[in-house]
Amino acid sequence: MILGVGEPLAVRLLLIDTLGMQFRTVQCSQGSACPACGTREIRSLIDYEQFCGVRAQRRSARRRRFVELTPRELQSRLSRGEELQLIDVREQFEWDIARIPGARLVPLATLPDVAETLDHGREIVVYCKGGSRQPGGCSHLADAGFARVANLTGGILRWQEEVDPTLPRY
Repeated sequence: MILGVGEPLAVRLLLIDTLGMQFRTVQCSQGSACPACGTREIRSLIDYEQFCGVRAQRRSARRRRFVELTPRELQSRLSRGEELQLIDVREQFEWDIARIPGARLVPLATLPDVAETLDHGREIVVYCKGGSRQPGGCSHLADAGFARVANLTGGILRWQEEVDPTLPRY
């Protein structure tokens, strides 16, 4: 449209059949009541929660329900003899490759079923491989009523870099 070359899809719909590698256009009628081709004015805002059927969650509130803990901080606390529950939310095959001593394997998918077996009186430190799965585990535990939950920043990969380089990397 900018260059004035080709034919725009105004009042037409492009159908793509990827299995048969075919393209086809369908003529559409333009109506003023149509939200796509009618007026482009925003007349009112919708209720997002009602529209999506879910309640909006505040990210700042979610972030404050657990703390970040670096591998060196964790090592220091473990060496002082603090009674922490280390929860590894990776899968069994990852656990077989490398793990932090004293940790308990609870794959993330099984955490809702296992959460009731954890000690509410002890702080829980959750880790995974690189840090992408553990915030979900921390949030679930905080939702389940655990008051002291920590996220091991960078997961076992960062633990290997900063604390125990003898652990295998994968």
